[in-house]
Amino acid sequence: MTSQLNPAWQRRAVSSDHLAKISARFLSDGPRPEQTTDGCQVIPFLLDHPDQHWIASELCEVLTQRGQRSLLCELQENSDGASLEDVEGALLRQEADKRFCLLPASSPATIQACRFDHVVLLVPASLDAALLAYQRIKLLSQQAAPDIGIVMVGPRDQHAAWRYFRKLAVGTLRFLDIPLLNLGFLPQEVMPEHNPADHHRQNYLTRISERLLRSEFYCRCRPGTTTQARLAR
Repeated sequence: MTSQLNPAWQRRAVSSDHLAKISARFLSDGPRPEQTTDGCQVIPFLLDHPDQHWIASELCEVLTQRGQRSLLCELQENSDGASLEDVEGALLRQEADKRFCLLPASSPATIQACRFDHVVLLVPASLDAALLAYQRIKLLSQQAAPDIGIVMVGPRDQHAAWRYFRKLAVGTLRFLDIPLLNLGFLPQEVMPEHNPADHHRQNYLTRISERLLRSEFYCRCRPGTTTQARLAR
């Protein structure tokens, strides 16, 4: 039986304008105008589960292979997440001459403490995971809401990935007025537990890295700061 949205998300029909926004964010891979940035750019990942750490790690390798010198910022989190000072210290120790610092975090509190202006959510392809992601996005929106990109993890195929992304994007746009950017998906068949050495996995990771670069999906302000553009939203 086809999965349905939670009844709380079905109080009114989605307008064609809302669906157009979602479709445009999903389909557009076009480059945006260049912006000047200095130093290592942080790409924060909010993990659904610590086992997803490998995704940020392998994306780091793919970016480096594409000529974008990158590193994985290892962060120690407790039950309350990591503090701003912990994150700043980890970045200062590791960024060196790198272009990107990929920072995986398991707690929304870590993202909130740093006030990142861009965040990538890794969302398993299930209704429960989509609901959890919605709750996390709502929590993050209590501050100046960051730009949020979604990577669907473990769907059966592209149609399933789009179906779950759409469920989540409809809810966040309708109730939180937050559009989501679809950064791609990693199908079930390339998960390490199914095939640890699957060479197709790198193809999917490469597509995700391309969307990150083309959409300039990385932080433009240092941890703990808030840009004027975000305050104006």
